[in-house]
Amino acid sequence: GFDFFEFIYRQWPESARKELAAKFTTPHFIPDLTNHSHSRNLTRGLILRGFSDEDIEKILRDNWMRIFKQTL
Repeated sequence: GFDFFEFIYRQWPESARKELAAKFTTPHFIPDLTNHSHSRNLTRGLILRGFSDEDIEKILRDNWMRIFKQTL
């Protein structure tokens, strides 16, 4: 999740980080999700809104993996 991506990101040379940053727009932070330790708030919110376990997995894991693969 967030910790792993941050660890990998910090290992990249500055040029690779700039290239990745250029692919994204400026993030819009949600107060309850300001850092990786708040990710459980997202999970909790999805559960409260009635998302299935399968949908939550797609949102929390599969989307990250898709983005990770596309940008590397």
